[in-house]
Amino acid sequence: MIACVNLPYFAAAVERRSDDKLKQRPLAIGGHSWEARPVYAFSQEVAHRGVSPGMSLRLVNVLSPESHFLPAAKPQYGRVSAEVVDVLTDFSDTVEPQELWHSFADSDLRQTAHGRTLPARYCLDLDSLPLAEARSFVGELGKQMRAKTQLAPAIGLAQNKFTAQVAAAVARPNHLLPVATDNQADFLANRSIEFLSLGKETLRRLRLLGIRTLGQLAAMPITALKEQFGAEIEPAYRLTQGEAVEALQPDPKKQQEARSHWFEDPIEDGQVLTAVLRQWADELATLLQKSGFQARTLSLTLNCEADPQTESVTLHQPTMETERLTAVVQELFACFDLTSGVLGMSLAIGDLLPATARQLTFFPDTAVSAQLQHTLENLAAKYGNGRFIQPALVEHYHPLPERRFQLTPVLHDPALA
Repeated sequence: MIACVNLPYFAAAVERRSDDKLKQRPLAIGGHSWEARPVYAFSQEVAHRGVSPGMSLRLVNVLSPESHFLPAAKPQYGRVSAEVVDVLTDFSDTVEPQELWHSFADSDLRQTAHGRTLPARYCLDLDSLPLAEARSFVGELGKQMRAKTQLAPAIGLAQNKFTAQVAAAVARPNHLLPVATDNQADFLANRSIEFLSLGKETLRRLRLLGIRTLGQLAAMPITALKEQFGAEIEPAYRLTQGEAVEALQPDPKKQQEARSHWFEDPIEDGQVLTAVLRQWADELATLLQKSGFQARTLSLTLNCEADPQTESVTLHQPTMETERLTAVVQELFACFDLTSGVLGMSLAIGDLLPATARQLTFFPDTAVSAQLQHTLENLAAKYGNGRFIQPALVEHYHPLPERRFQLTPVLHDPALA
């Protein structure tokens, strides 16, 4: 069984948890009401006014002028999400977090019905636990979450991941919606096709064919669908049948770090933009070096007065070096054709991989070995001569490996201290 815990309007819920004065106020998160940048998140009351993810803060103010605008506290949302994961790991070893609470991030899921409520979502693998036992088990999970996090989870329970996610999306806060294994297709039948991660053009064509629900799509012959939409429609078709089994990914491979900024006035000076990008590259490189990760992908987005432009690159070798990141960012920036002022820009590094350990050479022929030599001399000064030895090349190409080097003691001269 798969349990899906859905926390709708997550960022607004976190803000209200931190300040009781905000509980009765509609919230728009991400900046001031006059700014042109996209809204980061909002509360349910604002959504009922017609606000949707991706709208500008200015438009949010027009649709919901009574909203209380406040900046996004991104680190705080991450910390609360970690609290939720801590609670969930007491109930399952496999927890897949999906952070959908920021509206303008580049993700297909945020364009579906799942992302409209800007939720934090978590899927748990309950192994082969029967539905009857899973209901009481997940009920206790919900009680623990409410008590420890003061949040109101909506929980879906089903045999597969997709059905559990849909159940969680339509369930009321603080309620559990279980779906029996033999009833999954019937449960999905009257749900919108917008729960599927399909492109806008595919959705438009499906609506033209009169297909608006998952059940209507499931009733179509798969051969006819492939002729119309290609082989990529088949995974979505299998989901509508309630048969697809998707493995959870507790540790997403694609992590990301980003920097972004919106300017008060449009910037046309390329040197100013380049200076900001260099600073970001330095900050991100420092962050990678401290965390021991390397970045494989870089993505630069410029929000111009005309249309946003994005350039991305995948590195052959991941890096954490400041010089390399700076050079790649400058190459990306050079790809843009700046015919209008820049309102804002963002730089993201992704595919973060643990840095590969590098064996330092023992022989004095590189700058790295000089660093090692200095370290050895410091150790000899601290612990005394004769405690450390190091190899020295004698005959590099001798047929016997043991004759190619000799061991010499590391000595420290107190007069040089």
